[in-house]
Amino acid sequence: MDKLEQKFLAEVTQKANEAKLVCGWDPARFLAFWEKRGPVRCMMEQARRGAVSEGFDRLAAKGRLDLSPEAVAAKAEYADLFEDETVNFCLEVLCEKGYFTT
Repeated sequence: MDKLEQKFLAEVTQKANEAKLVCGWDPARFLAFWEKRGPVRCMMEQARRGAVSEGFDRLAAKGRLDLSPEAVAAKAEYADLFEDETVNFCLEVLCEKGYFTT
């Protein structure tokens, strides 16, 4: 795993642990799977399947999609990690839930 992917995983992990406090979602299984398979690979596979991350709907209900892996993946600083299709999927699902509205 290169440094940018490690940074991405660290941010997702930090936000997932915060999500546990916000909405009661336990990210342990999710994070273990991502660490084993690789976060970029997992995010890309999720997007190909059209599936949001575990906990996404709970975070949306609490108005805290900023803690979702999709929001992290959509950040410009991680653009080199993902294909356009993956980022577009993340942006689409975030927009559908009103994440970018003011």
